[in-house]
Amino acid sequence: METSEARDHLQWVHGILRTADRSLHIPPVTLIAWGLFGTIVNALHQATASGMTVPRDRVFQLPLMVLAIVVSVWAASRGLVERKTLVDSNAGVVFWVVFGVLMLVNLTAQDTVVPFRAMALFWCIGFGIALLVVGIQSSRPLWIGGAMMVAASAAAGHIPGWFDGMLALGWALGFVGPGLVLALEGTNGRTAVI
Repeated sequence: METSEARDHLQWVHGILRTADRSLHIPPVTLIAWGLFGTIVNALHQATASGMTVPRDRVFQLPLMVLAIVVSVWAASRGLVERKTLVDSNAGVVFWVVFGVLMLVNLTAQDTVVPFRAMALFWCIGFGIALLVVGIQSSRPLWIGGAMMVAASAAAGHIPGWFDGMLALGWALGFVGPGLVLALEGTNGRTAVI
């Protein structure tokens, strides 16, 4: 067999394995970082709504988001994955699209068209949907986390006094919870199909 023919065969096998392998490689620290970001921001909103004197969330929001992005990039660069699966690619696309669309709406429409509280709900429900989509394809902890975020988002409207607190709970259960489960399982973020 010639080198070029062998290379073609290996690429063909790699393509089959990439499609057949339904595992997801997501660093638990990435989930925890984004979960803490959402939980802290919404907890500050709840504290303010409850009459407590706390620093404005604008003081924490940008630094926490930058920290979550840095942690995500750092964790992704450290992850030595033997093969990037199709599920990995799909998960990356889902999370980046949700983040991009919500950030665009946040920057262009918040406080002019979209009320402040509605934007917080959009972030929670958007990432809840992303977790559900990725979780249904590959990970029971992410699927459960997504369901918890959607449930918290639905419940938030029925508990006006604890609207932001429910969203904070959704972020904690949706991202931090699955991140801790995956970290404690010692799978390095590798999850199998449900």
